[in-house]
Amino acid sequence: MPSLRMPSRVLKDMFDFDMMDAPFFNASASTIALVARFCDRRYQGKEPSTLPYVLPGVGSALSLIRNPHGFFNSIVQKVENGEPIRMRLGNVHAYLIHGTRNVQQVFRCSKELTFEEFALRVAQKVKRLPAKDAALVAKDISGSSRLPLTETREEDRIWRKFHEIYESHLIGANAVSALTELFIDTMIDELGTAATQGPIEIGIDEFMKHHMFRASTIALAGRKVFDIDPNFADVFWDYDEDFMSLLYGIPKFLCRKGSNARDKCLETVKGYLDQGWQNLDWRACHEQNPDWEPNFGSKLVREREVAMEKYGIGLDGRASFQMGLIWSINSNAIPMTSWIIIEILRRPEIFKRIQEEVATVFDKDTKQVDIVALKKLPLLNSVYLECLRLRSSVFVVRKLRNSIELDGYTLKEGNLVLAPSYLAHNAPEVWSSSAHPPEEFWPERFIKKGNSGISAGNYFPYGGGAAMCPGRNYAKQEILSAVVLFFAHFEIEPLRFVDRDGKTSDRGPEVGNEARGVARVDRDLLVRLRRV
Repeated sequence: MPSLRMPSRVLKDMFDFDMMDAPFFNASASTIALVARFCDRRYQGKEPSTLPYVLPGVGSALSLIRNPHGFFNSIVQKVENGEPIRMRLGNVHAYLIHGTRNVQQVFRCSKELTFEEFALRVAQKVKRLPAKDAALVAKDISGSSRLPLTETREEDRIWRKFHEIYESHLIGANAVSALTELFIDTMIDELGTAATQGPIEIGIDEFMKHHMFRASTIALAGRKVFDIDPNFADVFWDYDEDFMSLLYGIPKFLCRKGSNARDKCLETVKGYLDQGWQNLDWRACHEQNPDWEPNFGSKLVREREVAMEKYGIGLDGRASFQMGLIWSINSNAIPMTSWIIIEILRRPEIFKRIQEEVATVFDKDTKQVDIVALKKLPLLNSVYLECLRLRSSVFVVRKLRNSIELDGYTLKEGNLVLAPSYLAHNAPEVWSSSAHPPEEFWPERFIKKGNSGISAGNYFPYGGGAAMCPGRNYAKQEILSAVVLFFAHFEIEPLRFVDRDGKTSDRGPEVGNEARGVARVDRDLLVRLRRV
């Protein structure tokens, strides 16, 4: 994570800072306790109270970057339940939103909130979107909804076009089913290459990062990326390792491995796209409109490519966006699959029951998974939901187009709204039970609790509102299918936990302080696999 003496250039790159280089001192608990909370600020057209900070040019930014979970906890313990707080993040102001009612209201205000500007900045900083393409896309301020936010020609609405493509080829039931079938077929092929000469010892996360990544990427984008770079999976995970450092604008010499891996991934994707344009029979493709073909892979990738080329985005820019899609599909689904399998295997009684459930949805003769039945397996789905609750942490970040009222306060246009899932997913009033506190991983929580008290305001692992993750339905089916196929193909003997150097560890994986989506598996579970 960033040091206490992070250069001002780095902070400015991330938060639009204008400051002199200076050390940062965390606000103490006593300082935070002095947060002014005047009841008469409510319903007077005033903003929420501002969190105290030490340095005018920094605000609370470094506390948020260095230890987001601890930072959030320290704030909410000092304010009324659900009361929003105004924070200074360099030259940017943001409102911390928490509490079921307030988060739900924010999600309902989707028309007053935008995400495109933030998404574009991520594409520039992490995916190296060229400046000319970023400027071209930034011209579209009409949003992604059917009704434009500003008067804009339909052909100039690239964000809307992206959303339409997602609706047709990623969100809809038919599209999800088609992608899931592609993934299952490729995953079965991948599993057929493992442990063919006898038992092997391998980490769960290591296994998934190779085999599931290949299956998922082939289903999405075809095999060409692996033809160009057979080590594409390894390079991808090196890039992913430094994702947050790249996002924060850490100097290249401090994250050289991730930066170089990002550049290599981009060159691979660029080469794959260039070959696709040269080799695809566009007339035949237009007539047949296949769900998958070998040049671009899925219809989702192909349609995005056509839309971006038509809009005027160059090859480098398209490579940035398409690599972003590959990252979005894999960077969360694969570690989540690892988490689920590890949490199951470390509990023998749960593992036994999961094996019984798997047997009801996997046909040994046809090697196919009954997806409809899969989505109804009570214990497996409960483990999935509990892993999403405790093994992921996301910021829902939006920018206010117009001022809105929330909990009696005015949130002013131009500022950011920040809703962290960490607070919602650990709220005692929602998740406590007599025997299982919120921080405990309880595999049966969503069986015993059901949907009681759970809403979009206190459970949002895929975000919320109009900009909720478009791949959430496919991600669920991909993850659960991967778990079922893994358990159906191998006899599994858990051995021990190991660190990233392969050395025996005295603990299992733990969630760190990064709010980057699904947490990385910091301790792998070494297992012995035998083919069934």
